[in-house]
Amino acid sequence: MPQVLDVVNVKNEKVGEISLPEDIFGAPVKEHLLHQVVVMQRSRRRRGTASTKGRSEVRGGGRKPWRQKGTGRARAGTIRSPLWRGGGITFGPKPRDYSFSVPKAVRRAALKAALSAKAVAQEIMVLDNLELEKPSTKAFKGILSALGVEGKTLLVLPGRDETVSRSTANLATIKVLPTAGLNVYDLLWSDKVIFTREALASVEKMLYS
Repeated sequence: MPQVLDVVNVKNEKVGEISLPEDIFGAPVKEHLLHQVVVMQRSRRRRGTASTKGRSEVRGGGRKPWRQKGTGRARAGTIRSPLWRGGGITFGPKPRDYSFSVPKAVRRAALKAALSAKAVAQEIMVLDNLELEKPSTKAFKGILSALGVEGKTLLVLPGRDETVSRSTANLATIKVLPTAGLNVYDLLWSDKVIFTREALASVEKMLYS
């Protein structure tokens, strides 16, 4: 049976109801798919710029430091040996790309699973609309207070809204995403997910296409 949610305005007054599609918000929560997609997302965010120099890349060391025999010291061919201080690094990291992909069907199934988990936990809220006249952190915090929302919150809008983005820029526990950017990692990160009515319709259209 489809879950029915209240649609509220920014003053937390009920203005309607909406049914969540069962095949999107009632899908099986497969934890292995969630894990696979989260690992993929985090891997793509790794910069992979760590770099060290091997013995052939370290400057200097072109001359043999002392003769092979007769000094009483161990044999040495270069001061840039990995055994020496200031020498090259053995098997050190090099710049690399950590990203990998999973099939589109897996990503879609994981997104449905994350949305379903939020629906089961009753951590989804639907706003009739969200419009700010000008960027204002204070005004946005007032809206959150009226809605009774605390903790890590994901706000999903139908598209980019510069006014809302600037209003939330200084709020560490708020993330704002357009529907096209909705993803498993941010859904699982949040304690509450707020959709506008239009954004929810866009998500349904995106997952049905």
